[in-house]
Amino acid sequence: MEVIAKFTQDGLARAKQAHRLFVTLTYAQSLDGSIAAVRGQTTLLSGAASMTMTHQLRTMHDGILIGIGTLVADNPSLTVRLVQGPSPQPLIVDGDLRCPLSCKLFTHDACRKPWLLAVDGGWNEDKLARKAALEAGGAVIIMCAATPKGRVDLVDAFRQIHARGITSVMVEGGASILTSCLMVQATDSQFLSHGIVTIAPLFVGGLKGVAALLPAYPRLHPVQVASLGKDVVMFGPFAPPQ
Repeated sequence: MEVIAKFTQDGLARAKQAHRLFVTLTYAQSLDGSIAAVRGQTTLLSGAASMTMTHQLRTMHDGILIGIGTLVADNPSLTVRLVQGPSPQPLIVDGDLRCPLSCKLFTHDACRKPWLLAVDGGWNEDKLARKAALEAGGAVIIMCAATPKGRVDLVDAFRQIHARGITSVMVEGGASILTSCLMVQATDSQFLSHGIVTIAPLFVGGLKGVAALLPAYPRLHPVQVASLGKDVVMFGPFAPPQ
């Protein structure tokens, strides 16, 4: 665990010196690449040691980013609980402002109120009403450019959160966000900084964490491997695709 923390600290220091946003892509998967048995349902994959590592990584980042699908399915607190340290700022990619006010981020005192990364478009009476209600509940809503498919442009979203003082982001998923980040990385090798992937010794045959990324394959190089309890963790800096 210490070697992964040192690896992350060194990357954070280099990014700070270069005045760049530091982005860690991290998630857990099974041996067959599944992150859940069924879409929309939580599947516990990581062991205790890997979970502790994840919480340690959270203390080292300013923000933690997930998609609205993961928030609705898992209702996570996105706090630090297994180690001592500050909890990161929740960042939710939520193009249409579907974040429910009943989720833990609004109802639990231990949780920080979320920043919602929404598409600046498609405004109608319902979306305007949701925006007003979420802001009244304490959310910060950041309006972002849209991709050609009408989704949140992650490059613009990351630029905006960096301008607001977030210097490091931990991307935890789910599948749509992981794939979107890696698709940007396939054309912009500076988008992601580090990758940390926990592999549990299980075959699940469920929802894959990453969809097809052709025509380029983002890669980690040089890659390191560490054992954490029953799990194996592969980690390294992102390198230009081959």
